[in-house]
Amino acid sequence: MYKLSTLTRQQLSQLVHSQKAALLGHDSYRRFGARFPLHVRFTHSLGPQAFMPGQGAFCYVHRPVMGDGLVFAEINVPAVEDQSTPALTTAIYDLNDPMTIDYSGLDAFVLLIALEGACQLSEGNDTALTLCEGETLLVPASAKAIRVEGTVKLLEAYI
Repeated sequence: MYKLSTLTRQQLSQLVHSQKAALLGHDSYRRFGARFPLHVRFTHSLGPQAFMPGQGAFCYVHRPVMGDGLVFAEINVPAVEDQSTPALTTAIYDLNDPMTIDYSGLDAFVLLIALEGACQLSEGNDTALTLCEGETLLVPASAKAIRVEGTVKLLEAYI
C-alpha cells in the first residue's frame, strides 16, 4: 500500500498505468482497463447561461464564496461496450469538525472535490495534504480511511 502523499503531482494516465487496481479498484480496472472511469467537467459561468448535463450525469451547481457567477460540476461514467454501467455514488460533506471517512469496505477510488474552504487530509500517520477550494484529490482504492480536518465542503464521488 502506498500513502496519499506519494501520488501527488503525477499525471493521471501514468498513475492508472502504474498502479492499476490498487488505484482504481479491481472492478473498475477490470471494466475500464487503463482508461480513467469517470468524466469530470467543471464549467464556470459569469452570466445567465443554460447548462445541459449529459445523460446519466451527476450535476452540482455551486456559487463560489469569492468571485462571481456559478460553477457547474458534471460527473458521469462513460459507457463500456457489452457491459452495464456501474452506478455513480455521490455525497456532500459540510465539515467544521475533524472527521475520519472510512473506505475499508470500498474497492474503488474516490474523488474528493473541495467546493468551499480548505482542509488537511491524511491517511494513517502519513503527512497531511492540503486541499483548498476548487482542488480535487483522487483517493486510491487501497486507502482504507481518510482523516479530514478543517472547515470545508467536499463533494465525494465514486463508482
